[in-house]
Amino acid sequence: MRTILISIMSLVALNISAQNYSNANTPYIPQNGDIHSNSLYASLGFFSDDTQKAVAIAYNDSRIVGWASGYTNLRYGTSSPMGHTVDDEWRTPEKALGAITTPDVYGVVCLGDGGEITLTFDNPICNGAGLDFAVFENSFGPSFYELAFVEVSTDGIHFVRFPNFYVGEIPQSQYSGDNYCEYFYNLASKYDMNFGTGYDLGELEYAYNYIQNVAVADSSFSQDFVDDFLLNYAFLDLQNVNYVRILDIEGSGGTYDSSGHVIYDPSPNWGSPGFDLQGVAVLNFGSIPEPSTYALIFGLFTFFFVIRRKRK
Repeated sequence: MRTILISIMSLVALNISAQNYSNANTPYIPQNGDIHSNSLYASLGFFSDDTQKAVAIAYNDSRIVGWASGYTNLRYGTSSPMGHTVDDEWRTPEKALGAITTPDVYGVVCLGDGGEITLTFDNPICNGAGLDFAVFENSFGPSFYELAFVEVSTDGIHFVRFPNFYVGEIPQSQYSGDNYCEYFYNLASKYDMNFGTGYDLGELEYAYNYIQNVAVADSSFSQDFVDDFLLNYAFLDLQNVNYVRILDIEGSGGTYDSSGHVIYDPSPNWGSPGFDLQGVAVLNFGSIPEPSTYALIFGLFTFFFVIRRKRK
């Protein structure tokens, strides 16, 4: 009986929140393969097309061309109401670098509640065909997820956050187990261990155009999200993304999505609290000129410089 009641409460709460999301006069349309629905008789929330696996990227997907190779600005979070920190055995950022060769629930770095890490790469990520990178977490799913925001940057100073939405209404304890993946969009990680959440850099251009053409009062975005997005987007080159930042969501009720809706995830936790990062895979690398190309450019520059000097 308890299970049935929880299921009914979850469906009702999700339906109400989804209607709130849809109440925008011009709703934001998901861009990464998810489909939004608020029908009580169909799928609720943000639903992935299982026939194409549009957003889920397997750790051994043949489209993967590289992985994060370094990190910077690692900060372990302690912002939960109980103030729990990450145990030393989980402070292992090196485990989040390189390829995931054998799925391992222990092969992670735990960020802690409200913690963050910035990943770096041998070559820049670019906006190519389809998804451009994927973020992996050791989720036990399908209803227990520790969530994080995902942001990207060209210069390592100005970070642009991917539009994200959360439509759940039920606070999560450490043992709740009813935070279903349909509740959220563009938050890492939406899938179980072995599958990463995919991100398309082209969505940021779509979001920028959406902001430019839809008044905040009519849109799915809060004013705070719009202000932060525009402030940082001016410095972003979608063909030259050098940094991916992962920020754990402290899920007790004080963190909000792009619409200003509260986000819940398991809280409080201890030992290994917060987002457990397995790795960041790259599907589209930008092109880096070969040394011979630099030599050719330098040679042409020298040639034209000499010609110009002779004409004087």
